[in-house]
Amino acid sequence: MIRDRGLFGRRTRSFTLQWHLTNACGWRCRHCYDREERGELPLARALALLADFQGFCRERRVTPQVCFTGGDPLLSASFWELHRAVIEARLPWSILGNPVAPAVIQRLVEVHAPAYYQVSLEGLQAHNDDMRGAGHFERVLSFLAAARRLGLNTHVMLTLTRANLDQVIPLGASLRGLTERFTFNRLAQVGRGADLELPGRSEFVAFLQEYGRARRSNPVLGFKDNLFNIIRLHFRRRPCGGCTGFGCGAAFNFVAVLPDGEVHACRKYPSPLGNINGASLSSIYDSAAARRYRDGPLPCRRCRLRNVCSGCPAVTFGQGLRPLADRDPFCFLADRAALLAEP
Repeated sequence: MIRDRGLFGRRTRSFTLQWHLTNACGWRCRHCYDREERGELPLARALALLADFQGFCRERRVTPQVCFTGGDPLLSASFWELHRAVIEARLPWSILGNPVAPAVIQRLVEVHAPAYYQVSLEGLQAHNDDMRGAGHFERVLSFLAAARRLGLNTHVMLTLTRANLDQVIPLGASLRGLTERFTFNRLAQVGRGADLELPGRSEFVAFLQEYGRARRSNPVLGFKDNLFNIIRLHFRRRPCGGCTGFGCGAAFNFVAVLPDGEVHACRKYPSPLGNINGASLSSIYDSAAARRYRDGPLPCRRCRLRNVCSGCPAVTFGQGLRPLADRDPFCFLADRAALLAEP
């Protein structure tokens, strides 16, 4: 079990390696964080990383979980070899990727299916295809239908902007019966996403409340944004786990490894911790840099919601603020009474 040294303490029994196998991708999404060309780890080095990760989890007495992503992880030259290695090691695993053909779904599930396969939609068809490319919406819906037929659990993720704020709940309604879970993350204005716009803070709070009401009749809608917990606190409800089960779990119950071996606390903004080509995961996790990310933003460290919130440092960074020194600019804990309507 990993214990956090923070004021209120957190304990996790699992740890996720969010492994960005490649930056290659067949789509050119308008909000993409990073499409910089990066070389991929050779297969032998990638297998050594997997072994190092298993050793780290044994040493810390946590359950290892591997999440393959990218880019498009299936475009990695090493994907199928690593897929086999994860299955042989009997590790829980998942994919964050693009829609694939039924034959690929069948190959993924025939031995040891992933816990889930997550794809993305950015709103209803016209807006989604403007963001991700013509035909993407229909390809995702076809994938979801095939996945359900073939026994593959799916999740759908949306990146929230001002432009799609009013499309989230209708999209969630259309996904009922097609996927197990639909959630959103606020846009981090990094990379190509720097040119896009977030909603205003009061708009966002009103949206959170509307989403919460819609959740009562649509169980597909999931709570992922940490700031939902301000509403739950205000109305004396039990908190949800937020982004990673512990609010912001950056460098606590997960790390992100990029295609060339760079390790980051969070993939959505520059948060470097080291490189697995020159250090073990254990030494990177124990580094001073990792401890700073685990401690979270300074204004959040004594907050009663610290274990299930800490805002989103990636959003803070994208707004031109300091992610470890400044509060999430969307935080409404202090003025929640003025912003929140009755439940």
